[in-house]
Amino acid sequence: MLGVRDLLDRLDDADDLARIDERTHWADTAFAVSAEAARANGPAVLLTDAGGHARLLAGGLGGPDRLAVRSRDPWSRLGAALGLGFDAGYLDVLDALVAARHGGPVPAVEPAAATETVSDLRSLGLPAVSDTGVPAVTLGLGAHSKTADDAVDTDAVEWFPVRGSVRGSNGLRLSVPADLAADVAPGTTVSFALGTPPAALVGAIMRWVGETQVAGAPAIANAFGPVPVTSTAAGAVPAESEVLVDATITGRADGDDAGRAPETRREPWEDAMATATVEARAERVTVRENPVVPFSPTGAPMADGRALLSVIESARLYGRVNNYWGVAPVEWLALPAETGLGICLVASEILYAGFEWQLANTLFSFSRLFDKIVVLDTETRPMDLARAFDDIWVKAHPANDWEFSDSAAPAASAPYYRQDGATGANVYVNAAWDPRWDEEFIAPRVTFETMYPEALREAVRADWADMGFDHGDEHEPRGQRGDATGGGDE
Repeated sequence: MLGVRDLLDRLDDADDLARIDERTHWADTAFAVSAEAARANGPAVLLTDAGGHARLLAGGLGGPDRLAVRSRDPWSRLGAALGLGFDAGYLDVLDALVAARHGGPVPAVEPAAATETVSDLRSLGLPAVSDTGVPAVTLGLGAHSKTADDAVDTDAVEWFPVRGSVRGSNGLRLSVPADLAADVAPGTTVSFALGTPPAALVGAIMRWVGETQVAGAPAIANAFGPVPVTSTAAGAVPAESEVLVDATITGRADGDDAGRAPETRREPWEDAMATATVEARAERVTVRENPVVPFSPTGAPMADGRALLSVIESARLYGRVNNYWGVAPVEWLALPAETGLGICLVASEILYAGFEWQLANTLFSFSRLFDKIVVLDTETRPMDLARAFDDIWVKAHPANDWEFSDSAAPAASAPYYRQDGATGANVYVNAAWDPRWDEEFIAPRVTFETMYPEALREAVRADWADMGFDHGDEHEPRGQRGDATGGGDE
């Protein structure tokens, strides 16, 4: 299975990595550079001189938006990180994540790749992702063993996502799943890993987001390919981790206590579950030689954390809803990172009149992230946002196809305008053709190829190139089908 260094090689081979060797200090410029790269749909960024032991990787799991035709899809880097390849279609990634929920073989045991001891956490040079200038832990993985009998028993260890801040030299203030925090009283030993194989981080998030009827995180990670583990004081962790921290829990605060929360921006996975804050003291910090630490420019558009949860939650809902009625009506489902995860797009067969109402209500009951659902026809291509939103006004009448719940619906956790916890209405839009209509009443899709004669199309292409707008075949949409690819029409 790919580790972080393998992912760097894949990004390099795909010409999707920018190496910045100039000084970009962790305290002030690292976040600014990575956030701008994410906002501008740039390549992944490797900062080789951030003022500490670690090289910093931003954008390794993120991707560009789909508001314009691009040579990369939002899931391309994640697909490559999971061993599916840069050219994996959207449904390929969803299907792989759905299958991984059942787990894979028992992980092998190997020595830890991190063997060099460093003086303290602050010497790593972890980036500050807020105005406080405090070093931040993002894309982190924690480990806590339920038993002390076998340090590499993956059935007894919990892996969980971690977000937090470094306090002083070796202090940590961390946001973790609330259910996990209940098991780690002061004095408990836990381990934290940074720069883990991406499959391990995916497994940790999948284990805690939504319902828990899934395999353990190590088994989920191993479903994508071998993810060896190594023993630590708190149980098994990925052996290929770039940084390992053995720590002791020193205190706990409720997640709602703003005064005790980590001094960093929240990561998207925290909106999908209840969280709690724990404080810890690092007892030992070991690193690989010249370690690489991926991080998320949290709060920036298309940041890694949001892109990661977008695909993971989409896969969870896609798998659940396609097993709900005993049939699989849903062609694809997406919570686009471009919309802040507040909208769910679902392309589905409409099995009968009123099915869209059942589908929308089922999805609302399965997730707390969004308060808007758009039901699309199956011919709409995955993540083709322009076509999806175009269908809202082409096919959906505001008086007949926009359905609002009562005003006391549970508050969605992802939309920015619902941060006060106030309740409001949910809405779904039926942007699919009525299944009772005869085909002769349904307007056909028209494309550049079908609307104009070949001579005129060639003239337009020539004029387009003369005006400097033709960037080459490598920037054309990769897919022209409506199943597993993400491309759009010319």
